[in-house]
Amino acid sequence: MILIILILWCVRPVLADSDITLPDVQGSNLDTIQGLEKRIASRRYSTREVSLGAIGTILWAGNGIIKRSGEDQTVHGYDTLSGATPNVRYSVPWGWGRPYIKLYVLLKEGAYLYVPEDHKLEFASQENLIQKSGSSASNPYGVIVIAADFSQMPGGENEMTKNVAHLPAGSSAQNMYTAGILHDVQMLTQITINHAVLKEGLDLPEDVVPLALLSFGHSD
Repeated sequence: MILIILILWCVRPVLADSDITLPDVQGSNLDTIQGLEKRIASRRYSTREVSLGAIGTILWAGNGIIKRSGEDQTVHGYDTLSGATPNVRYSVPWGWGRPYIKLYVLLKEGAYLYVPEDHKLEFASQENLIQKSGSSASNPYGVIVIAADFSQMPGGENEMTKNVAHLPAGSSAQNMYTAGILHDVQMLTQITINHAVLKEGLDLPEDVVPLALLSFGHSD
């Protein structure tokens, strides 16, 4: 019985209200065309666990920092004109300003903010917000919330400027869709969001606004 309890404890990757360091992202021989061919949207998921390695790979694809082998620093390249974040190149291109896309992960055990600088999950809430988020998927393992922090955008108070945030948000979603297939993880993207629940449950500042949801898991 003790052995069974220990096994069950190890299977579910997140069980504590603390930050979580994610495993290093591993490369793959799968090329881009194969990735686009194999990815699918799914509304129904099994109860099979999604590993921390898979979650980390997906989040890195959606908003990660790219490091080049043999170099101590990352390479600036997402916006060569502004130089807003020197020595940093993200997996998603930005229009201008400091990186303004934020990724939150909703799991049964709680909610977390992805911190690309440290490739970790920062604890945000003990509440299970999966179903309350507005996700229309059946039994997802979790939900990724793509949000924009308009305080990081020059002119972010302007409605026309805010529309720019949807471009990197869409790129982030597409990257995560494709990265998911490396771990046999499927997703469902939607813009129907319960903003009030997420704003309160994640304690989001006024300038941070959810733009899209990605439900994820292993498809039935």
